[in-house]
Amino acid sequence: MKKMQILLIVLFAFLISSFSVPGMADPLSLTRSGSDKAFIDPSPWSGYWWSRKEGNLVQIMKKYDAYVQKTRRKSPGASAWESNERNGHYDPAGPNWAGHCNGWAAAAILEPEPRTPRTIHEVAFSVGDQKGLLSEMYMSCHAEFYGKRKNDSFPLSKDIAPNLFHKLLIENIKLRKRAMVADTTFNAPVWNFPIYGYETEWKTTTLIPFRKTVTTTVHFVHDGVPPDFLGTKPFTKTYHYILYTNPRGEVIRGDWDAKSQFDHPDFVWIPTGAAETESGENPCLDRQIIQEIISGKPTDGGEENVTSPVESDLTESDEALNEVGLNPGELFN
Repeated sequence: MKKMQILLIVLFAFLISSFSVPGMADPLSLTRSGSDKAFIDPSPWSGYWWSRKEGNLVQIMKKYDAYVQKTRRKSPGASAWESNERNGHYDPAGPNWAGHCNGWAAAAILEPEPRTPRTIHEVAFSVGDQKGLLSEMYMSCHAEFYGKRKNDSFPLSKDIAPNLFHKLLIENIKLRKRAMVADTTFNAPVWNFPIYGYETEWKTTTLIPFRKTVTTTVHFVHDGVPPDFLGTKPFTKTYHYILYTNPRGEVIRGDWDAKSQFDHPDFVWIPTGAAETESGENPCLDRQIIQEIISGKPTDGGEENVTSPVESDLTESDEALNEVGLNPGELFN
């Protein structure tokens, strides 16, 4: 008798789900089975991740110092700050993965791609030099941050929940047309990559109408490129998870599937604007001067020589991370 009652309850729930879900217009709700996709155009640009171990931003800062010396008659000391190991941006004994990927990811989303090498006041800035300056400039930025950084490999610590990740994809990529960033490793190393698109599909089993098995392929922008690379080098990762809905199709919780238990995003963040150099980036940089260099329009009216472009071979509030008690150095380094 009890088994019959359970079957009747399940059947009743199934019928409610069948009649109430398909007609919905809410993009965050799920039908019994379906698919969805969205992409941002133009996509963020690819750039190098500027390894802290290699310290290759130091040479770019020397060019920056030389330019400022010629236009302002005083060197700001950006290269000295960048090469000082105590500041953490050059760390020859650090982990191989540590770099400036968070700065590049934010710059690639918020700034137009530099595409033209420039020589101003006899100081030559390649495309890679300009991207390096932008990557440093955005090491500290305003952002919306979701999840919590994970530093171990314990499988039961789920980092960002899949239902929140799924919601963020739809809200940002599809509805708000803005890219977001995800740390693609669920343990200690941090690899930040911009997300510019997704393709997702879900299915419902007959006996459990509120349980959806979801497969989502996320389209990322790669930073494994030479500094002078132009355009977008994409890559994809496919995630598997379970979403649970109420009778109206609204997602109420989720679990990572066993296929993605050890391969899913750690945290997600959306850069929304530049912040003051209070933490994270080189304090000797001036945003106005960097824009002068990239635009080729120095404020003193100096001449610019343009060389030919390099060909490519290929928390929910808008606050600075440090304003909400999140140290960029702890999150991304």
